[in-house]
Amino acid sequence: MIKSFRDISWLVSEREYRDDPALSYSTLSTYQREGFNGLQHLFDKKETESLLFGSCVDSIITGGFEEFNSRFVVMDIPDVTPAIQKVIKACFDLWGEFANVLPKVTDDKLLEVINNCEYQPRWKDVNRIKSIRDDGSKYYKALSDACGKQVVTTAMYTDILNCVDKLKNSESTKWYFNDQEIDDFDLNEHNNIERLYQLKFKTNLNGIDYRCMADLLIVDHDSKIIYPIDLKTSSHNEWDFFKSFVEWNYQIQARLYWRIIRKIMDNDDYFKDFKLDNYRFIVVNKRTLTPLVWIFEDTTKIGTLSYHSDNIIFKDPFDIGEELRFYLDNPQTVPIDIDICGDNSLTKWLNKDD
Repeated sequence: MIKSFRDISWLVSEREYRDDPALSYSTLSTYQREGFNGLQHLFDKKETESLLFGSCVDSIITGGFEEFNSRFVVMDIPDVTPAIQKVIKACFDLWGEFANVLPKVTDDKLLEVINNCEYQPRWKDVNRIKSIRDDGSKYYKALSDACGKQVVTTAMYTDILNCVDKLKNSESTKWYFNDQEIDDFDLNEHNNIERLYQLKFKTNLNGIDYRCMADLLIVDHDSKIIYPIDLKTSSHNEWDFFKSFVEWNYQIQARLYWRIIRKIMDNDDYFKDFKLDNYRFIVVNKRTLTPLVWIFEDTTKIGTLSYHSDNIIFKDPFDIGEELRFYLDNPQTVPIDIDICGDNSLTKWLNKDD
């Protein structure tokens, strides 16, 4: 009797998943990138055009157009600067439910948000308010018309559809997104391939709770092998993905996800004998549209990894997680190795790897 891999996943909503305090790739990579100085902003919501684009492609690939339409709306919005967008989004988060147009918001309340967003601090207050009202009112109205969904421009939507089409039809990637085999999978039959999107997992490793959400897991029940896959929309050309891999520390994602999933498999009588393959990254760039598959052969390795004559150093996810968990549980005024009362060695810190 074939058992679905979904049965051993963590069956919670995405909101429950996001709200859970267990450490994730996102928190570990942010801490590794920004260090002690970034702890106070570790859980800040990140919003960029690149993240929006990637979320849209992921949504269509993993959940179809029904999911995309439940989260996003396609419309052309006024072209405003990122600084004004920041102020308007903050205003809408506060008052969008009650005021569908910006003029309903008083100058005093608007100025408070402008100050919090540090918009043009050297200008006179009257000019700052006028600038936001003049240049941001149409943008505010567009957010209101979106009814709580994220806005995607027509131009971006065209690029999104192009990426989805290439991912589903290119020779290099179409096998991974074979919808037909998803529809045909039946636990009572002998169809041996199961494709599962956005499965969530949570477990305790070395005394620390970790969680992950895998873009795609392909389960070959006959061969007893599972292929873990992550989908990336990259600003680099697909053939330069190794640069993004280093820049965004995707080694943390690959190694951490693998360990989480492997432990859960080991605790299941049906899946404990399955092989969990190395992590694969499927990459597409909206300009070049040449999807490629990259495999990280060192997925299962433990400890610090070094490449290119030690010019590239990858710290083990557990080492990062242990350090981060300590800071979260024990707030510090200065980093652990800093002596707040005595001398601190410049030589020691100049020689540190990270």
